[in-house]
Amino acid sequence: MKKHVLKILIAGLIFFAAHVGAEEVNLNKGETYRQGNLTVTCSQPITNVVALALNNCQYWDKFNEKCLFEITTYTYKNLECIEECQYWDKFFSTCHYQTKCSFYPAQKLFVRTTCDKYDDFSKICVKTSDIRIGP
Repeated sequence: MKKHVLKILIAGLIFFAAHVGAEEVNLNKGETYRQGNLTVTCSQPITNVVALALNNCQYWDKFNEKCLFEITTYTYKNLECIEECQYWDKFFSTCHYQTKCSFYPAQKLFVRTTCDKYDDFSKICVKTSDIRIGP
């Protein structure tokens, strides 16, 4: 008799657990699911391919002892891409055009955007070019 009661009790627990179990929710990128105090947001997958970013001062103000403009050097394995001020205004201590680095983890390469033609009067870059850094 005890075995019979035990079997019924186990069957009841399994039946209860099956109906109280996990809920499956499918989210598209950017969607959010909320239930009670739980919030889940779908974002880009985490990747192990990350470029290291190091900052260094490109233009230093000796009088005020502060950095006026920092360059950023991105490295990945043996590749390096530098974001720096390409057109610096000494009088106003302002950068008018900064190069830009974009990292593409799937291809394991950088693309560096520089200014090929700069308009000194308007102080804007008129023509840019992209340089591929990598395999």
